[in-house]
Amino acid sequence: MAIPEDIQQLLEEEERILSEVQASLRSQLSNSFVRLNAEDQRARQLTSSIVAARVNEEKEMLASDEAVSHQLRDMKREEIESIEKLLERPYFARLILEEENDSGKLQRFEYRIGTASNPDCRIVDWRNAPISRLFYEYREGDEYSEEIQGRERNGTVVLRNTLEIESGKLHRVSCREGTFAKSDDAWISGAGSASGRNYGHLPDVLSLITAEQFQAITEDADRAVLIRGVAGSGKTTVALYRLSWLVENTDLKPENALVVVFSAPLKKYISGALPSLGLENVVLKTFSEWIEHTIEKVFNERPVRFRGFVPPAVRRVKWSSELLSVIEEKAAKYPNFSGATYEDLKQIVCDALSSPDAILAHCKNRILDKDAVRQALEHTKKLYEEGCIDFTDDALLMRLLQLSRGGVWTPDATPGKFEHIVVDEAQDFSVPSLAAVLGAVGDSANLTFAGDAAQSLEQEGTFPGWERLREAWHGEDSLPALVSLSVSHRSTKPIMRLADYVLGERRTSEGRPGKVPLWLKCIRENRGVQEAINWIRRVAEKYPSAITTVVCRDMKEAKHVLSLLKPTFGPAVRLGDAYNFTFEEGIIVTDVRQVKGLEFPNVLIWNPSQRAYPANRHGRNMLYTAITRSEELLCLVSWGRPSPALPHVFSKYVRGYERESEEQAEKRA
Repeated sequence: MAIPEDIQQLLEEEERILSEVQASLRSQLSNSFVRLNAEDQRARQLTSSIVAARVNEEKEMLASDEAVSHQLRDMKREEIESIEKLLERPYFARLILEEENDSGKLQRFEYRIGTASNPDCRIVDWRNAPISRLFYEYREGDEYSEEIQGRERNGTVVLRNTLEIESGKLHRVSCREGTFAKSDDAWISGAGSASGRNYGHLPDVLSLITAEQFQAITEDADRAVLIRGVAGSGKTTVALYRLSWLVENTDLKPENALVVVFSAPLKKYISGALPSLGLENVVLKTFSEWIEHTIEKVFNERPVRFRGFVPPAVRRVKWSSELLSVIEEKAAKYPNFSGATYEDLKQIVCDALSSPDAILAHCKNRILDKDAVRQALEHTKKLYEEGCIDFTDDALLMRLLQLSRGGVWTPDATPGKFEHIVVDEAQDFSVPSLAAVLGAVGDSANLTFAGDAAQSLEQEGTFPGWERLREAWHGEDSLPALVSLSVSHRSTKPIMRLADYVLGERRTSEGRPGKVPLWLKCIRENRGVQEAINWIRRVAEKYPSAITTVVCRDMKEAKHVLSLLKPTFGPAVRLGDAYNFTFEEGIIVTDVRQVKGLEFPNVLIWNPSQRAYPANRHGRNMLYTAITRSEELLCLVSWGRPSPALPHVFSKYVRGYERESEEQAEKRA
């Protein structure tokens, strides 16, 4: 369908403006190189003069000039680096404001919103309010009244276009007339498919940030922020953008900030987004890595990890607030605690576990009992005797270390505290884990938490809840802002509608259109496996450069499924576990835990059975998390009795097909 002439002119205008901006940037770049070379030559001459000078006073004056010259040279290098990045993607939005001046005449102001400022091209850094606030908080046609550069300005947003520019070329324009994409040097209508996106790192959604997300990002810098939201609502993105905003607008330095997550795949996923946000030097670690690094630095001893099974009762006890209270009481009475060794910290944990009556005295909800405490003690003592720790020890040892040394080990290799900490997937943090985080930051106001209680995958339910978490900030004046995000930018509306049904809540307020999820319901496993193979093959043929992800209940099932798919797909299919998770095109077979926080264009959920996903809260959370990994295409293949959390196979939530077994088909024939 041909694009109307007026829209074609609008798109050509955007291309013309981009061309002018790039020409200006190239001119700036050329001038910057000339100045850099001149300053570099001047610095060398000054160095030579210092060597030749004989009088100390003369040497000191020359040294001062040399230092200034080196500083100017470094500034020019940074300027060149900034311009080179802008040439690749100078801006992602264009804004035109119309205001009435003092003489009553209408005056127009044009701004471009980008990731760095460039006054010559009227490019404004998105982190620099209030111009960026006009973009994020007002729609086209809205009237505004804002204080800008010290004076009240009133006007109307007459144009608000969002743009996708990659490698210096304009690929997509979203404006009031719709969304238009460049294809084979011609503009076509429609947003197009997301299947070609690079899935190796967090997507760049700066142009898609909603008003509520922008408000969360630019919340008072002296106040902590708790970000909760539905799957795909941009919680992680908002948390990182907030950190970037704080670095730009406060004295916070990236190297003094910590981003902590639980899974290695999520860490890898996030790491790719940090450079574009100016956060290259931020410390990014999984929770276990953080503890291992700290213990190694403080005690010169790297913990040996136990990778085996930890019983639920042990997890329940060691992640409890009750045990943490007793541990802190024991620590206060421990001799020479300020100089406690690594073995001393482990001994305090065992001492606390040896006091079941004290632990149960703190227990008001009766979720713990003496047998569970006994199991935890036996399990822990056995591991400690073997020289190992497991993941349930991490928070307890870190908290003891903080109490003993008054801080944690910071990136500059000194005891101290971080200036800001971002915690992603906060719903996976137990009370001891949260206490360890709170104890690692200089001020509890310098925290950003992001998570979704509906994606908590621990049966023990260790996350205390958002309101309990807020109680950690004593006093109304210090309460953190609680921000809720209800719009999913990841999954289509039909996918989110199924996810909400599984959860038993209507959580998603809106979403983009897409295909209704497919459910292939089989009677026998062999037919189900064949249907899964057929669907994966069709998707792989249609989207050869995309990732298709098979999500299983656990890693044991994932390894079995890999063996079933290998004969058909060969090297195109691979396992995605905590140690080998890559984002190259092809087929990933993994489990729910590994993909939490990640997203993929095409997802197949392997046999969502009653046994794998029961209708209790834990089972519903697991299935909700699996469903919401998909952006575009979602298929469920099942056999036997399906999860009771799912709707009827012929309901409005799915495109359901009941597949008979091969034996039945032969009999009917």
